[in-house]
Amino acid sequence: MRESKAYGLVQKYLLPVLVLAFVVAFLFVCKSRVQTSFLEIYPEDGTADFRQIDFTHNVYHLVNRWDKFVGLYTPEDFSDPDTAPEKQTEWRADEPKGTMRLRILAQPDTYLSLCSFSMDYCTRIYVNGTEVRNIGFVSDDPEKAVPKVRYVTLPLYTGESGELEIIYQYNNYWHKDGGFIQRTLVSTPENIDEYQRGLTLYSLLLSSGLLFLMFYFLLSAAIQKNREYLALALCCLIIALRNQFFFAEHLLSGGYDFYLEYRIMVLDVSMIPGSALYLLSAFYRKAIGRRTMGVYWAVILILVVLHFVLRIIDLVALCHVSFYACGVILFWFAICMIRWFWREHRPEPLDWLTLAGLSLLTVTLIWEGAHSGTNSQINHFGVTPLAMIVCILVLSFVINSRISRQALLLQQAQERNETLSRVNEMNKDFLRMVAHELKTPLTVISGYAQLIGLQMERNSISEQTPERLKTIRSEADRLSEIVTRLMDYTYGGGADANMSAVEADELLRAAAAVMTPVCAKQRNTLRLESGYQGRIHGSIELLLQVLINLIVNASRACSDSEIIIRSEDAGAFAAFIVSDHGCGIPPEALPHIFEKGYTTTEGKGLGLAICRETVGMHGGTLELVSTGPEGSCFRFTVPKEDKK
Repeated sequence: MRESKAYGLVQKYLLPVLVLAFVVAFLFVCKSRVQTSFLEIYPEDGTADFRQIDFTHNVYHLVNRWDKFVGLYTPEDFSDPDTAPEKQTEWRADEPKGTMRLRILAQPDTYLSLCSFSMDYCTRIYVNGTEVRNIGFVSDDPEKAVPKVRYVTLPLYTGESGELEIIYQYNNYWHKDGGFIQRTLVSTPENIDEYQRGLTLYSLLLSSGLLFLMFYFLLSAAIQKNREYLALALCCLIIALRNQFFFAEHLLSGGYDFYLEYRIMVLDVSMIPGSALYLLSAFYRKAIGRRTMGVYWAVILILVVLHFVLRIIDLVALCHVSFYACGVILFWFAICMIRWFWREHRPEPLDWLTLAGLSLLTVTLIWEGAHSGTNSQINHFGVTPLAMIVCILVLSFVINSRISRQALLLQQAQERNETLSRVNEMNKDFLRMVAHELKTPLTVISGYAQLIGLQMERNSISEQTPERLKTIRSEADRLSEIVTRLMDYTYGGGADANMSAVEADELLRAAAAVMTPVCAKQRNTLRLESGYQGRIHGSIELLLQVLINLIVNASRACSDSEIIIRSEDAGAFAAFIVSDHGCGIPPEALPHIFEKGYTTTEGKGLGLAICRETVGMHGGTLELVSTGPEGSCFRFTVPKEDKK
């Protein structure tokens, strides 16, 4: 028993924790493939000197200290130093078009690679006077400019001179800020390729994994009609699309519509805190309340509509409004939940686990929101996917634990109902048997009454008539007592199992009153011995049926004998013993006497099995104390009344 209980605890708690630890460890191993800290190279006066840098083993961050020019300039414009455009000392981020220029000094005949996201929002790139990329379409005419953002890898060959000139042109007619070169990494092609493979692995693993989880939770929500699964599916979708590297580079085709993609991207970022709030409300909808959820959905609907109505230039400001609005709603959610926990629901371990998972996600969201806009890594990749994976695993464990607990309660209820149904059926069989036994005294009464009636008609009352009348009176009293007990038992609702305080002596007397005529058929007598005269806690109807069944079995096993029923004090329990002087139980039957369907007589083999289940429902035990040629003895226990 202890081993099975320990195994159950391991299976219920330790295995999920080990699985969670394994998944998190695997994700961290994959994340370790993505280098996050880099040595930095600082260009001086628009020139980056690589000649003393060893790129063999390291990837470097090329800090954004490029020469900046207002307007679109080609390499020819910089060929003559006298006519070259003047670089800007104070740069305005809202310039609609501009040019970035960087000279690189490196070892001759060296192959290098640069990688970064393109500039916002369309970019043309020149390397040593040759146009190598035009992401979107850069133009002086706003009507002709086509915005687009892609991840860029530039292969570089320094040639014999070891000098490189890189020029970025950009347009920004769609946003208040622009002209920002994203974090640029430089190293050998092999190192950059290794970095990008790790980046691709991690991004695809998290984002595509979240999408697959989204489909799983969506299917589970459709089948089980579970709001929690629906909320998890929504969070998985929104956070999977948060990774711009995955969304723009792997999910969308090369000819995607930037305007729609940008609105969806900003909407996705805006809805991350809203999805987290929906996840919280799905787990605690009783605490949040319908009115609060009505306000929540109204705010979310307005924000979604505005994302497709306002100008693109206003979407970032709307995104900030979304975060602030969700912050206010989160504050009100917290108040509602604290009030609910305080007044109506005491937190359970699963509640603390749920709140821990949601808190992890919330803290990550707050941290990401505070650093977005200032960190290009967070802008493009985010930090919430990993926290979302951990949160999903925790919440999935919570949901499955609740489902398992509900299934267990349902199974216990079904078993209880089946037991009560079988007890009720046994009651009916017993009542039919008792009705049959009642015919004997009724026959005696009827026969004597008819005989006395005939004698009275003939005026020939015999000397035996008073004795016969006494017998009729005695049999009538006995029948009245039996019927009274049977009525009490029947109208008490034998299958309802109402637990209350029961006098032990009353239970014994009720059993004796009902079973005395039954035992008399086998010329057996019942003897009561009261060793415990206090109260027990249980159902008098069900416990009476247990005693009756044991007495019936004892009466069948002997004749012209005495059956003893007695009570004893057994500490926190009261014990009831039924013993006879019959032939005993065959040795080969002993291992099976409590099995359902097993019988050595013409019965159904349910009596002792149902008796054990009934006693078990009361928290007691039923056992065979002894058996043999001198008779059998059964003993069952019932908890005493709790006087506290």
